[in-house]
Amino acid sequence: MTNAVVIFRAIVDIGAQDVAYAVVKALTPEAKIRLRGVKTVINIVGESTIELVIEAPDHSSFRAAANAMLRLMSSTIELIRRLGSMS
Repeated sequence: MTNAVVIFRAIVDIGAQDVAYAVVKALTPEAKIRLRGVKTVINIVGESTIELVIEAPDHSSFRAAANAMLRLMSSTIELIRRLGSMS
């Protein structure tokens, strides 16, 4: 993305490879959505580590995208852990 005003990069160690891959697989479709000039990328960068990069043209768009992606990531991890404890 060119002329980005705000760039955010988060590295999150999930602690479990299968959970990290499931989170990335679940959130990749959300990351592909481009609204208000925001570009989001989510990748596996280690055995159980996720990299989240958000580029936005302004602070308002950045905040909305960051809040949405971090909330989705947190909810997905929590759901996976709860489902795992049910078996």
